[in-house]
Amino acid sequence: MARGVSSAAEQAEQLKQDGNLYFRKNRLGAAIDAYTEAITLCPNVPVYWTNRALCHRKRNEWARVEEDSQRAVRLDPKSVKIEVT
Repeated sequence: MARGVSSAAEQAEQLKQDGNLYFRKNRLGAAIDAYTEAITLCPNVPVYWTNRALCHRKRNEWARVEEDSQRAVRLDPKSVKIEVT
């Protein structure tokens, strides 16, 4: 692979890390955007869906929480996120 060129999976993982950073800073819109880009690159990775669902949960966007959570569970029935408040 050429230097500076990364695979879709590597790009998606970097976007997830970016999303995690935004989430910790409570920049939920930016986190959702990052996770959405990761999903676009690699739609079969459950953690991207569950991470985005947690952002929607913090925004009380319950229909979106349900959609993303259901998608994650379809991809991996053991896919669970628990947030301790």
